Amino acid sequence: MGTGGENVRRVTGERPYAFVGDLHGRVKLLQTILERDPTGKYHYVFLGDTIHHKIYFRHNKRQSPIKVLRIIYALISDGRGTLILGNNENYVLESLVLPDEKIKKKELKYTLECLRELPLDERIAYISMLSNAPTHLELCGKYRLAHAYYPHDGQDVLRDTVLYGPGYAWFRDQDLAGPHLIDPAFTYFFGHYGLPYRHQNVNIIDATSLEATGVYYTDRDESVVYY
Repeated sequence: MGTGGENVRRVTGERPYAFVGDLHGRVKLLQTILERDPTGKYHYVFLGDTIHHKIYFRHNKRQSPIKVLRIIYALISDGRGTLILGNNENYVLESLVLPDEKIKKKELKYTLECLRELPLDERIAYISMLSNAPTHLELCGKYRLAHAYYPHDGQDVLRDTVLYGPGYAWFRDQDLAGPHLIDPAFTYFFGHYGLPYRHQNVNIIDATSLEATGVYYTDRDESVVYY
C-alpha cells in the first residue's frame, strides 16, 4: 500500500519543540531529558523506535518497555508529546495478529509479554497510541519529520519504505536530492540510521549510540548529545 501524503499531520504555529531520536527503551535517558525541562517548556516529538534494541535488551531484560510507553503516553495525553511511528513500534502492531511461534525477535516477544500483563484498558491505550501514530509529520511549515523516509505529496511510497528508508548508506553519498527528494524549503529530521548526521537541511538524531545526538531543540537550533 502506498503512503504518499495520506498519513502526514501538519501542525502550524511556532512553539519550542524537542525532537527525540530512537530511545530504544532507554527509560533513564528519557527521564533525564524531561528532568532538564522542569517547567514543561517543550513539546516532545519522538521519531519512532522508542522501544527495542538487541544489545540493550540482552543486558537489561528487566527494564520493561512499558516504562517508556507509559511516559510517552502521559506526555501525549497532556498535549506535550507526539509519537511518530517507527519500525519497532510497527513490529508490535504487526505481531498482534500473529501466532507466538511466528514471532522470532526476542525483544518483541518480551514486549508482548509485558503488554499482556497489563490491565486491559491500559494495554488498549498503548496499542491505540501506536496505531494512531503518524508515519511522518510536518511542523510549523518548516520541519519535516519521519522515522526513516519522508514521503512527499503525490509520491506513491510503500509504508515499509517510510519506516525502513531507502537504505542505510543513502546519506553517506550526500546526494540529498536523490533517494529522499529533499526540499530545501524544509529542515528534515530522521532517526533509524544509528549515526549522528547533519548536512545542509538534513539531520539524523539517535540516542542509542555513544556518538549519537539524541535531542534537537528548535528554539535553540541545537542538537544535544546524551550519553
